[in-house]
Amino acid sequence: MTSSEKFAVPFRITLKTSFILNGALLLLYLGALYWLWAFDLNLLIRLVLLAALMVGFFNHTRQYLFRRGQRAVANLVWQDQEQWQLETVQGETINAILLSSSFVNPCLIVLNFKPVTGGRMWPVVIMPDSLDSTTFRRLSMKLRLLGGEIVTDAV
Repeated sequence: MTSSEKFAVPFRITLKTSFILNGALLLLYLGALYWLWAFDLNLLIRLVLLAALMVGFFNHTRQYLFRRGQRAVANLVWQDQEQWQLETVQGETINAILLSSSFVNPCLIVLNFKPVTGGRMWPVVIMPDSLDSTTFRRLSMKLRLLGGEIVTDAV
């Protein structure tokens, strides 16, 4: 198998629960709770901020830890240079375009997608433990090599 066959499309990515991401989110929420009580704020403001933190924690836990949220992505399929398919945990398939606000780093990949049919942006956070190491490395390299051609700002 040549290297061009390995990087041929479509490229299917199956995501797993990332314990690194969930640990980081837990640490951030605990830190926010600490600072919420460390500052001398009005009780009403404190309760509103606490409610906002709890809603955020609940949504992130449902989406990233338990993978049961509406916007939780189970699989990604890179169809060609401009076309991606997002498969949610609920079985919905969404055709999308990768946005230029996506981020690739050796320890983290954040892919921001805009559905072709319109709607809100779909961020997908991929940590090294979300994929096997070979797939993470291949995705990272493909995004870096072909990134300048495929990353567009969809309106």
